[in-house]
Amino acid sequence: MTATTCATAISLLRGLYARVARDLGVDVSYVSRIARGERRSKVAEKALNREFSKAMKSIKNGLTGKNRNGGTRQWSGKRR
Repeated sequence: MTATTCATAISLLRGLYARVARDLGVDVSYVSRIARGERRSKVAEKALNREFSKAMKSIKNGLTGKNRNGGTRQWSGKRR
């Protein structure tokens, strides 16, 4: 795993609560409390699961070399 891949994964997961909170129109701290099990909300839990799955899919696709269009990246030997 490259440093860039790690940074991308961390960035995707770091923003997860904020994306869910923005989509639901609630505060990030509320989403955090739901994720920790201190509060309950089926709607927020579903949104958290959905967003986590999307992030993990993006990370997995990045690790396997698949691009957004379903193709694969070709290594040109050059750094970008």
